[in-house]
Amino acid sequence: MRIEVFLLRGYEIIDDIKEELERQCPGVSCADILALAARDAVFFAGGPVYDIPKGRKDGTRSKIEDTINLPSPNFNASDLIKMFGQHGFSAQEMVALSGAHTIGVARCSSFKNRLTKVDPNLNSEFAKTLSRTCSAGDNAEQPFDETRDDFDNLYFDALVSGNGVLTSDQTLFTSPRTRNFVNSYAQNQALFFLDFQQAMVKMSLLDIKEGSKGQVRDNCRKIN
Repeated sequence: MRIEVFLLRGYEIIDDIKEELERQCPGVSCADILALAARDAVFFAGGPVYDIPKGRKDGTRSKIEDTINLPSPNFNASDLIKMFGQHGFSAQEMVALSGAHTIGVARCSSFKNRLTKVDPNLNSEFAKTLSRTCSAGDNAEQPFDETRDDFDNLYFDALVSGNGVLTSDQTLFTSPRTRNFVNSYAQNQALFFLDFQQAMVKMSLLDIKEGSKGQVRDNCRKIN
């Protein structure tokens, strides 16, 4: 079995926050820091304001093979619905959470497979854009929508136009099971914001570690 590992970047920011908090208010978990940093990043990028419960503990396991539990960029809508459903999320909540792709970029390595053969769900002009991006190599970056630093609903506009970067993006519009949600969010940013914040609060309560099942890490990169 081939295991794909998807690297998450930006954790040095979490390290810096943890170091400063330990000086001023020791005992805050890395899990809380990460959840609050995600919330604040959404707000400062122009997204909705929402609050989440605090008091999480950090896990006592840190294994690279656990990354196989992350959604693959090659998933179709059925795969996504199944994976999110295993954690108690509806198809609509999954689509709302996918809207987080309104900020950030994807590396060529995660979508170049769409260019090696004709993808009927990919806008032909946008395919040329992706090909130009990939001409710079596997690590070349492609924004998910036209406003990579703004939290808005243009990600869903892109899907309606056939300009989804990843297979797992475009499938949300291609699939009849999720297309109506994409259309609704493309037409109504306020509705997207509302559903997104509610889904994020729900996600913040997922698999919380309490008591002896967790710890507050001294260093976010390793267990105590």
